Amino acid sequence: MLSRAVECCPTSVELWLALARLENYSNARKVLNKARENIPTDRLIWISAAKLEEANNNIPMVEKIIERALNSLRANMVEVNREQWLKDAEDCEKAGSVFTCQAIVRAVIGVGVEEEDKKHTWMEDAEACAVHGANECARAIYAYALSIFPSKKSIWLRAAYFEKNYGTRDSLEALLQRAVAHCPKAEVLWLMGAKSKWLAGDVPAARSILALAFQSNPNSEEIWLAAVKLESENNEFERARRLLQRARNSAPTARS
Repeated sequence: MLSRAVECCPTSVELWLALARLENYSNARKVLNKARENIPTDRLIWISAAKLEEANNNIPMVEKIIERALNSLRANMVEVNREQWLKDAEDCEKAGSVFTCQAIVRAVIGVGVEEEDKKHTWMEDAEACAVHGANECARAIYAYALSIFPSKKSIWLRAAYFEKNYGTRDSLEALLQRAVAHCPKAEVLWLMGAKSKWLAGDVPAARSILALAFQSNPNSEEIWLAAVKLESENNEFERARRLLQRARNSAPTARS
């Protein structure tokens, strides 16, 4: 019935998508290809094609389809509405199509955004996604922003707080490990990593992070104090005393 319907109404996006959903993978691809031929100006057909590939584990095709979508739509004089596409990305995430959501974010996040506005705009976008419960979209925005501004401490910090609030301990610690590699002078990033390990009961790992932090920030009072606190609260009083003595000798404003 739907096959007959699309013959009668070849410009109905809803009918083409409904038909594709009823078909197996191979036939669904053919249906969506035919839909694009009949309606070259509709973004949802392209997005459905990307979701179809993701659902069938053809992940490399997802990014290619989204890129082709933007090129094709522009060639057909269709304006790429950034806000609409970001909403589409959120919808994809809610439907379980995470790779499609991420591909859309990467493809449209910079559309129409002036160079001087990128950081501010992208942080607002990520926060909006988090508010909407679209955590993978937010994560993709932070990841893209960091690929453009890898040495911006403020973005790493925003991304870290996002992982702390919405991610897992593993995702937070993995991000912080990358963060301190790019921003070794950012004490707060080292301290967040050490605290996460400490709260998880991994005192040796916390100690190791603070030792690395010392190498990049040898005169940091905050790092010295964190190391002393770590040892004293774990009943390593001799270690704490030795650290405090070294802190007094090294840190310019060390407290007595």
